[in-house]
Amino acid sequence: MTPLQIGNATLFLGDCRAVMPELAAESIDMVWTDPPYGHNNADGDLLSRMDVVLRSARKTRATPIANDSPDSMREVVDGMLTQAARVLRADCCCCCCCGGGPRPTFAWLALRMDEKGLSFFHSVIWDKRNPGIGWRYRRQHEMVMVAHRAGGRLMWNEEVEAIPNVISATKPRDLYHPNEKPLRLMEQMIRAHTVPGQVVLDPFMGSGSTGVAAAKLGRRFVGIELDPVHFDTAVERMVNAHRQGALFDEPRMGAEQPSLFGEGE
Repeated sequence: MTPLQIGNATLFLGDCRAVMPELAAESIDMVWTDPPYGHNNADGDLLSRMDVVLRSARKTRATPIANDSPDSMREVVDGMLTQAARVLRADCCCCCCCGGGPRPTFAWLALRMDEKGLSFFHSVIWDKRNPGIGWRYRRQHEMVMVAHRAGGRLMWNEEVEAIPNVISATKPRDLYHPNEKPLRLMEQMIRAHTVPGQVVLDPFMGSGSTGVAAAKLGRRFVGIELDPVHFDTAVERMVNAHRQGALFDEPRMGAEQPSLFGEGE
């Protein structure tokens, strides 16, 4: 599978379950990703018509998400986490977003991130500041489950002090993707769990926000996206990020960075 190289960003169009086995073992320093939540979002519901209902001028209209049924979500996320345990370097971190309801997906994800080569560490709350839609309880937060390689410790940037496990950040106003996360959220956690020159992987890249955050912080990036439309958006954003001068620092780890691919690639 041939990747697209943009500066120090490597982008794959395809299913992460097919792409990640091609990555070399212990070649990734952090996984940050926002997979489907298993809610069948934007499949004829209010979310899919929000731009019309609210007369919104946002750039992207919500459409059904691949693998967003409860069973499909668990299957694809389980496959991703199995490969994450293989490609992560010792002590390195996996951060996986999930919803706080209505289904207890967050509980399943926390338990899944505590087995098969991973060790669950903590949950982080993303406070959106503004309540969204919801029955009885309007949704104002999402969760980020944090794990690391089993048998190791959680990688932490020594230049970053301990941070609260509630991070407040408003959702972007102009969206490239219906479920886009704010750069501030990703930047804060990438900065905490990596140092410049290390490699951040996003197996569900979407419109490339993780790659933009990684570029701003001087981290290398590997992104995988199944949807060709969102992939093209990510490519455009990564090109712009590099054009605007978001350059990568040289690694500070002392040793050479491992190849992303196994022998013969």
